[in-house]
Amino acid sequence: MSCKAAIYTANQATQPLFAGNTIALGSIIRRFGCGVNLNGNGITVKEKGYYDVKASVTVAPTAVGTVTVTLFRNGVAVPGAAASATVSAANASVALPIAALIRESCYGDDSTLTLVLSGTNSNVTNVALVVERV
Repeated sequence: MSCKAAIYTANQATQPLFAGNTIALGSIIRRFGCGVNLNGNGITVKEKGYYDVKASVTVAPTAVGTVTVTLFRNGVAVPGAAASATVSAANASVALPIAALIRESCYGDDSTLTLVLSGTNSNVTNVALVVERV
């Protein structure tokens, strides 16, 4: 039997990250249901169904260039679930929003969702992530 589930995590601590690093999601702000939970730097999705994922990440690249944040599911990039920005000055903050719909197809075959930085090394200054079973 499935249940409604949602989680909202946030991290406002500055994270200096190299390209390829996983972004720390911080702590749970709100959570209900039995299908999602924070597990280290990832969200574990436990129940069969569709999940709406929304993320907002604020980054300040340490050099001029393009920075990207991508949603990964079990270590594989989710198609279309990435946001990029090109900055013309080091330490210029940009907000990168991501929205995606993922499907968990089997009970007992948990998935882990993570956010990964690529492109220019950056200071991540704010992360908010919502995962909701629809």
